[in-house]
Order: sequence, then C-alpha cells, then structure tokens
Amino acid sequence: MKKFVRKIRTSIKLPAIKPLYLIIAVVVIVVLITGIVLIGGGGGGNGGDDDEGSDAARGFAEGDRSRLPGAVTKPVKEAPRVRRGLLDEARREGRLAVAQARGTIVSPSRVLIRVSSAPKQVVWVTWQLGCYKDRRTRVGRGRFPAQTPNTRPIKLPLQGAQSCIATASAQLTRLNTKGRIKVAILAGS
Repeated sequence: MKKFVRKIRTSIKLPAIKPLYLIIAVVVIVVLITGIVLIGGGGGGNGGDDDEGSDAARGFAEGDRSRLPGAVTKPVKEAPRVRRGLLDEARREGRLAVAQARGTIVSPSRVLIRVSSAPKQVVWVTWQLGCYKDRRTRVGRGRFPAQTPNTRPIKLPLQGAQSCIATASAQLTRLNTKGRIKVAILAGS
C-alpha cells in the first residue's frame, strides 16, 4: 500500500494532501451527487411542480395499482355516451371528499350539473365542457360554490355542437366532519 501511495504522489505530484483523505473526499462527493440525482429526480426537465407524468414524488406503484405484484385491478370503465338524460353520476365519502362525473353528450341542447351532499353544506363545483362541430372545437370551463342540493345549467361553448365531452367535480368544504357528496351531469331538456 505504501508503494502505491508513493507512486501516486510522484506521478501526480500532489502537494501535501494525504491520499487517504483524497479517496474519502472523492467517495463523499460521489455519494452526494448520487443522492441529489435520486432525490431530485435528475431534474426531470419539466421545469416545475407539475406532477403529471412524473413518478418522482410517488412511492412504488402509487396511483397505478397494476404495477403492484399480485394486484387484482378492475379495468377502467368506459365513459358513458348519451343524447338525453343522466350522463354520469359519482359519489364519494370522507373528509373533503371529491366526486367526479364525466362522459360524452351527442348533439347537446342543454347541460346541467346536479350536486348534493350530506350533511348539507356549501360545496365547490368545477366543470369543463369541450365541444366539437365541423372541425372546430371550443372549451368552456368554470368553478362555482353551491349550497346543496343544487342543479345549475352550464352554457354550451359552441351552439349546435355534434358532441361535447363533459366533466364535473364537486368537493366538500367542511374540514372537521366526514360527509358524502354526489355529482351528476344531465343532458337534454
């Protein structure tokens, strides 16, 4: 070992730095760089706190149950498609629960959002309606507070549309209590 250290000192011509300290310093730097890359996700290139497509902040298979070993998953149900009547309805339970309904409306004339909760309270409703007609699209979106139960019409962003994709979500607002929330999208008159 001493011969090896002498060879390193004479060939590199280092000042009075002991090679043992140099080796330790290199190891510490490599460990720090590796830790930064692993914790920081390597930069990711998305330039922000955007979580879409990034698994850096998630645990193993979190959000994607199909990646869990031995997991039994149900296939995602296809979004409903209607001309009139109830398009979709979603229910959730818990503190600050969020329910989301979605689907496609063929030749819509009117779109309504119906929301209810137990216990009755003010809930936040967020909606989006993307409509298509003759190779043109328009998207309407909005957010409003509603005292439950409540049914509210949504303005169509494109009159005479061939089809519209609708999503509506509603969230409870009381922090200290568990509750139930239900949101539904209705199409037609």
